[in-house]
Amino acid sequence: MRVRQGGFTDPDGLAHAFEGATQVLIVSVDRLGEEGVRRHRTAIDVAVAAGVRRILYTAHMGTSPTSRFQACRDHAATEEALRASGVPYTSLRNGFHAASALQFAGHGLATGEPALPADGPVCWTAHDDLAEAAAVILADEGRFEGPTPPLTGAQALTFADIADLAGATRTTAPDDTFRGQPQHGWCVQPADASEEPTGCVHGDPGVPALDH
Repeated sequence: MRVRQGGFTDPDGLAHAFEGATQVLIVSVDRLGEEGVRRHRTAIDVAVAAGVRRILYTAHMGTSPTSRFQACRDHAATEEALRASGVPYTSLRNGFHAASALQFAGHGLATGEPALPADGPVCWTAHDDLAEAAAVILADEGRFEGPTPPLTGAQALTFADIADLAGATRTTAPDDTFRGQPQHGWCVQPADASEEPTGCVHGDPGVPALDH
């Protein structure tokens, strides 16, 4: 196995990393908005120039240009760039990362009283399961053309369900209260898209943002 270093802001390094590859898996970056989409486009352009047969990309279930979730709008823009590239592609429509649920609940699970906004059931999905799905799809080149079906956990859970599993009691916090108390590991997306997200810790591109 040969390990090569490359980066989304280093096209020359990416060109070296992609040299001789038949397939490239692009893992979406931990930036929202045009900056993130621009980095994805750079990786796509370099992969095309390298002559790869297929590009795979980690998107999100519910990807749409009209989504109220910023990350899904960014994924939609990246999928459009993939379609325009002329190279066969597979977009892995991953579910919300299970680790994100724990980051949202944060300190509240430890104290036994997580206070979170009103929510609905989510099919939280383990990183290990998503990694296995990506490996299987890479090994069976062309199995999925374009977006995959949603790759999610088998059971949809609310935060109350998660609190019950942890032996805690979930309480409901008003949105404004929750927005004013950022916690580690997630981003609050302002209603005004021109404003910067608050409470954002980069490092997990699967961390959902509250978007009203």
